[in-house]
Amino acid sequence: MIDHKKQIEVLLYGNPLQFACETLGVPNMRNYSYADVFTVSRAEVLAYTAVHGIPEPSSTESNRLLDGFHYYEEYGTWYTFFRERGMTFDQKKFSDETIAKEYIVSMLLKLTMTGLY
Repeated sequence: MIDHKKQIEVLLYGNPLQFACETLGVPNMRNYSYADVFTVSRAEVLAYTAVHGIPEPSSTESNRLLDGFHYYEEYGTWYTFFRERGMTFDQKKFSDETIAKEYIVSMLLKLTMTGLY
């Protein structure tokens, strides 16, 4: 069994596809389940981030125009949004830091495409 801390770090900072393939010794995940590799729960990931923080916000002034999921904090308010092909959508604003970080972690887990959210 893979250490839960390692699983969480891969899910938040790494490449879950590559890690799963290497762990299972397979070239792709077509016929396999990420649940065979990642056994952590969403609650465990949230508990980890409560202690260690969420991944460094991806949004700075210079890269907010890049495609992807962005989040940042300004003056105690958290902002999140998606950007694709020059369009910004699904903008959210959170005044509660706990709720903001729960949403951010949930989105980061969904974006791993592992189905583990």
